[in-house]
Amino acid sequence: KQRKRKCGVIFRGLIINPKINRIFYITQLIFSAQEFSFDPTKGGKFFSEARVESSKKKKMSTKLIISPAKRKWRKALNLIKDRGDPWGKFHLDRIESEKGKRHRYNPLTQAWVVDECILKMDREPFAEGAMRECFRMKKLSNFSMNNDWSRDSNNFVAKSYMDEATPRETYFEDVKMQMDSKVWAEEYNRHNPPKKVDMFMMGVVELVEQPGAPLYHIEHYIEGDYVKYNSNFGFVEDTGKCRQTPQALSHFTFERSGHELVVVDIQGVGDLYTDPQIH
Repeated sequence: KQRKRKCGVIFRGLIINPKINRIFYITQLIFSAQEFSFDPTKGGKFFSEARVESSKKKKMSTKLIISPAKRKWRKALNLIKDRGDPWGKFHLDRIESEKGKRHRYNPLTQAWVVDECILKMDREPFAEGAMRECFRMKKLSNFSMNNDWSRDSNNFVAKSYMDEATPRETYFEDVKMQMDSKVWAEEYNRHNPPKKVDMFMMGVVELVEQPGAPLYHIEHYIEGDYVKYNSNFGFVEDTGKCRQTPQALSHFTFERSGHELVVVDIQGVGDLYTDPQIH
């Protein structure tokens, strides 16, 4: 038995409104399309979803909650404090300081922030990879009042391409890729995996007082065993350091993006990663 009303059709006690049902169906299609073309670095999607999630937790305890990723960073920094300055024996404090411009990228606003800094960099590289060489660097805190390098400076690794013909734009594109990967790591953590991950904050420093104002990638130095877990050409670490978390992150980005991209070349100290690639 059916009886037509303004609100729709009653069928065995169930009110069916064709207009509302159609809207619900269209909404489901839009939601499905978003699920299979998800990119947290576009259109502020990650920010909006994170804001929704945070609003759900407002009624929870007001105690300070430290994210697992931040907890990893604190643990790494506490190790440095307990063991002292690992670069103290290299006497970077004896090097003449110089001014630089630091460029940092925000993947959510897709904007660059530039500030001035004072730093000391070793002239000889301490390591090199297939494309870049690494230098020890100390950067004085922007909040230092007395230029006390022993107390107010942090250790950084500065990386420069060995090929002098490398375009300057490449340095900035590399930073954008790593910071986009960092947002993917945050999206991975939002799904509450057993072990949380994080990407190093990376920026570009421009040595404005040197001829040609050379560029360097900079990121915090973290002491520990540096391991490469996978690569962008099929390598997967399956020997002494075989772990599932780095591979799970790569697989997650492939599925969450609707098979449109994958974050690979996962490497770093523990689950603090650096130098990823997005394909």
